[in-house]
Amino acid sequence: MFRIFIISLCALLTVAIPSQASQSGSPETEKWAGTWFTCEFAKSTTPPHDGCEMFDDEGFRFDDGRLTYIRVIDSEETECRGGKVGQCFARDQAAITIKTQDRGELDLGDEWISVRYFGCTQKFSFADGAEFREIIPAKDRCFWARKRHFYIARFNGSVRVQK
Repeated sequence: MFRIFIISLCALLTVAIPSQASQSGSPETEKWAGTWFTCEFAKSTTPPHDGCEMFDDEGFRFDDGRLTYIRVIDSEETECRGGKVGQCFARDQAAITIKTQDRGELDLGDEWISVRYFGCTQKFSFADGAEFREIIPAKDRCFWARKRHFYIARFNGSVRVQK
């Protein structure tokens, strides 16, 4: 499910997102700094039963007002949803290797993210919990937006980028 979100979000961000002046050092940028992954066992509007201890292998970074799609390429985990090898990894893993792909600019607000696609701007609010951040689409949704909530958390281990 997250793959659909990240692919959709990445595709959306490559089209036409309003850019802001430099967001470096702003409180909004600090809220999103780092490497983020979705919680492997979250459902459409239900938080993960494991407190987000297992991450999906796809995620993103928000750096200097840009969204970068990332994918873990060295996971050998087998306890993923669906039992597929390498489709997830433990949140407390010390280090990961990722591939990255720039996906464009986005508009970050104090309590929201805004994405423009097919002439419609969709806002997503977010709420921070103790173990993860919940991203929620605004009720007034664009035709392309789904009702699905996304449960994400920051990865705190070391990250190696494969070029």
